[in-house]
Amino acid sequence: MEKPTVQGNVIFQANVARHQGLPILMFHRVVEKIEPGPLYDINYTRENLDKLMAFLKGRGFETVTFGDLLSRPAPAKPIVLTFDDGYEDNYLNLLPLLKKHGMKAVIYLLGDRSVPSNVWDEDKGAPKAPLMGREQILEMAQSGLVEFGAHSMTHSKLTQLDPAAVEREVKGCKTSLEGLLGEPVLSFAYPFGFFNEAVKKAVAEAGFLLGIAVEWGPDGFGRDLMETRRVCLSPDAGPLEFAWKTSPFYPAFRRLRRRLFSRKKT
Repeated sequence: MEKPTVQGNVIFQANVARHQGLPILMFHRVVEKIEPGPLYDINYTRENLDKLMAFLKGRGFETVTFGDLLSRPAPAKPIVLTFDDGYEDNYLNLLPLLKKHGMKAVIYLLGDRSVPSNVWDEDKGAPKAPLMGREQILEMAQSGLVEFGAHSMTHSKLTQLDPAAVEREVKGCKTSLEGLLGEPVLSFAYPFGFFNEAVKKAVAEAGFLLGIAVEWGPDGFGRDLMETRRVCLSPDAGPLEFAWKTSPFYPAFRRLRRRLFSRKKT
């Protein structure tokens, strides 16, 4: 993946204009079985992800990465699958599914390779989950099916840090991952989904093309590149939820729901 060029930016802007309803789905872990407990909702079973991928193919969706959107016109029905934190189960369970279905994904990694597991969730009682190691990351990158993005150095709550610390977490992660991967890292996913205008500015100034949020931000893809909205699926989602949350009508529904809730509050 090359750094964005003038031609790449033209292609990207054309893709943005054509696909403002681009669905970007958000996942974390891919497990064999979901155990009840804290943060169970960040788990998605391998079986259910297999069903989702088959559903998407049957509906004519084609997975793309953000790098793809810089390099070529998007397909008629593009979709982006994103996975936060870089869990080892992404290597063990997600990669085989990507190969099976011929699909792609974007995975967000920490820049500090000494962080061994999800230590940021220990105080919530979540079970320990190891992160991918260097060789696993490189194997996934070399598969051509995975694009890696940045998720800060240490999974810190960036809105609680001073500007210098934010810069270390953001820019340091980009430098670390680009050194590991040998290619530009295009997007940054905000840890815990926490960000403010100062954090967004730091992400833009670090040279990222996109700042990736959770379930907030403008509904149209590209309206604020530093606040790109994603959609979460329930751990037990089935075909009805798959269809609804990838529908072009879903963003309009979210806008209407926000308006109704804001009126109730006033």
